[in-house]
Amino acid sequence: MKAFLFVVIICTVLTQSKAQETITWTAGQPLQWCDFAGPVKDTSRFDAESFAEVRYSYKFNSTTDFSFDVYAKFDKSISWCKKQYQSEALLKHEQVHFDIAALYAQKLKEAFENFSYSNDFKNEIVQIFNQKKTEYHLMQQLYDDETNHSLNILYQKDWEKAIAEQLSKKDVQLNLAKK
Repeated sequence: MKAFLFVVIICTVLTQSKAQETITWTAGQPLQWCDFAGPVKDTSRFDAESFAEVRYSYKFNSTTDFSFDVYAKFDKSISWCKKQYQSEALLKHEQVHFDIAALYAQKLKEAFENFSYSNDFKNEIVQIFNQKKTEYHLMQQLYDDETNHSLNILYQKDWEKAIAEQLSKKDVQLNLAKK
């Protein structure tokens, strides 16, 4: 009994620790500098890096009845910043990276829900995900290119506004999955 209890406690602590390393995107809850807890890459030419991703899970009932949980996550354990360069402008830039992940989580959810699946639904789901993942990475790259990693203030403001507008149009509620 003691061995079982010990294993349960370790598993619970490890699960809670991992959960604390990620943030699920939620409207109105912006990133803070304390969320950038990963080891700093001193040799990087960048002042900060955000590691945001889109995740999903689904429940299959039939080829016409699926439910999808799609959400954006921010990994605190590998996101980092050089403390001497922390600024409100840089934090806003990193927030937009996370917001783009939230936008693509919504786009992925829409794509999943609007697809007519066959018996090969597992591969179809992976194909949809891979297509949206490619689009997501291209948008992240375009954002960094156009804003010059936040240094082009005019483009930065344009991107902040455009992504905020897209998120508000979609009335994004992506905190569905508490994982």
